[in-house]
Amino acid sequence: MQVSLGDAPADWIMTFGMTVNTITLTSSTGDTVSVLPTASPMEMMQLMATVQPISSVAVPQGTYTQATVTFSAVALGYLDPVSHTYTQKTMPGPYSATVPFSPAMTVGTSPMALNVDMNMGSSVSIDGSGNVTLTPTLTAAMASAPGTGMNPWQGTMQQRLGAVSSISGSQFTMGSMMGMQTATFTTNSSTQFAGTGFTGMGSMSTGMLVGVDAALQADGTYLAQRVESMGSGTTGMMGGGLVTAITGNPPTQLTMVANAGQGGGMMASSIGGTLTVAIPASTPYSMDTDGMDLTALPFTPAFGPTSLAKGQRVQVVSGGGMMGGGMMGGTGSLTASQLRLEQQGFHGTASGYTANGSQATFTLTLPPDAAFATLTGTTTLQVYQQTGTQLHGLTTLANGNGVVVRGLLFDDAGTYRLVASWIALP
Repeated sequence: MQVSLGDAPADWIMTFGMTVNTITLTSSTGDTVSVLPTASPMEMMQLMATVQPISSVAVPQGTYTQATVTFSAVALGYLDPVSHTYTQKTMPGPYSATVPFSPAMTVGTSPMALNVDMNMGSSVSIDGSGNVTLTPTLTAAMASAPGTGMNPWQGTMQQRLGAVSSISGSQFTMGSMMGMQTATFTTNSSTQFAGTGFTGMGSMSTGMLVGVDAALQADGTYLAQRVESMGSGTTGMMGGGLVTAITGNPPTQLTMVANAGQGGGMMASSIGGTLTVAIPASTPYSMDTDGMDLTALPFTPAFGPTSLAKGQRVQVVSGGGMMGGGMMGGTGSLTASQLRLEQQGFHGTASGYTANGSQATFTLTLPPDAAFATLTGTTTLQVYQQTGTQLHGLTTLANGNGVVVRGLLFDDAGTYRLVASWIALP
């Protein structure tokens, strides 16, 4: 069974880092089974319209009626709606939530996925004095794991970041800072290898930073569908997050709120802190186009010095440097050797839906308290539903629907345009 966590949106929150301590299933006979081998850090706000694996374990066959999740060390970051300053709160916990299964979950001989969503809007509240209250509200859904495709709700990983810890023949093991701490992947002749000079398992080395797409197989192993090299974790690091400020034209520096990372100097305690990134003129820009359909658009999707913008989620690859600080008030700095535009999620209401064959466009109106709106002054996004855009939890989209959209956000001469990889119910 693959156990994954996801986020139902609370738009005013920018980061929500926590340590998941235990996840326990209760059977119809009252027996309990732990499905989390080790406590794992997670950052939830990057998971809008997707889920991330936190464990993959063997579970005894039978019927299960609920899960209990405990976590602690919560670090919350948000933009103050009045001062527009980034504000952080810590909540030590511990916290516990019971998630009933309706219907009950039956575990048989076939692999399956258990997806647990934290409803941030119901879980976290803040009053006029800035006091934050956390009452965890979670839901759960089960799905089969067919062993193919790239549906994250059905036992797959998408762009799972980590550092290679061991290599044996056609297999490699990878450690990650967040979510599933260790995973072993098998490669075959269909596995795609991407990255400069990265042509196959013979090019892999321990310490290498990689992003992996993989699917859970019937025997409980993961088959790597795509492996991308992102540098060496022994001399460099990756830090991901939301851009909050840009200096220079062309940009020479950016500030972001960190919600992901890997490599030397990057720690789970860095999540939620601010990161200052120096951008040399020679820094290459790229896009995470994995699973994206960028064809036949009415604008040219681009990411570079003239289209880097506040509110975008980016990944910084650094060949060196040191990450400092931590969740609460910490500030780190590094020099970018690469900047990459990453997929991100937005929640809102659809209007002006216009179909054109297998494509469509619509306006996504964001909630007025959305951090993106506070940060950028923009309350609407133009969304492009492509032939390759996948739907989760809905079959059609209509005006007035509340949806969560995930994809790449482009700044097209001052207009924000979001090309969707996924559209899901909130």
